[in-house]
Amino acid sequence: MNNNIAMILLIFALIVIIPTTIVAIVISTLRRNRNRKKKLYSGFTQGRIDRIQHKGLDCSDIVYVSYNVNGVEYSIKETLKLKSEAIKLGGIPIGQRKTYKLGKISEGDYVTVQYDEANPQNAIITDNDGIINA
Repeated sequence: MNNNIAMILLIFALIVIIPTTIVAIVISTLRRNRNRKKKLYSGFTQGRIDRIQHKGLDCSDIVYVSYNVNGVEYSIKETLKLKSEAIKLGGIPIGQRKTYKLGKISEGDYVTVQYDEANPQNAIITDNDGIINA
C-alpha cells in the first residue's frame, strides 16, 4: 500500500516538475538572448511602424517596423509583448487587461530601434521587452 502511494506521488511530482523545468529553461534562454542583444547592439534610431498584424486571441500580434541607418532602409518584425493590468471594481480585482509593452501604438507611429552598428540589419525594438505574447 505504501509503495503504491509513493509511486503515485513520484509520478505526480514528475508530471509537475518536468514541464515546469522546461518552461523555466525556455524563459531564461529568451531573457538571456534579449539581454545579450541589448548589450551588443549599440546603435539607436527611430523606426516607423508599417503594419501591426493581429493574429487573433490565441496568437501573438506581430509588428513590422522600418528604420534607416546611413541612408539604407531596413525592416524588422517582432511579436508584440504584453503587460497585464488588474481591472478593479473599487478595490476588488475582477479581471485583467493585457496591453502592449510599447503602449498604445498604431501604424505610422515611431518606436526606438536598437541595432548592431557592424551589421544594422540585426536589430530589436528597444521597449518591446517581456515574455508574455498571447
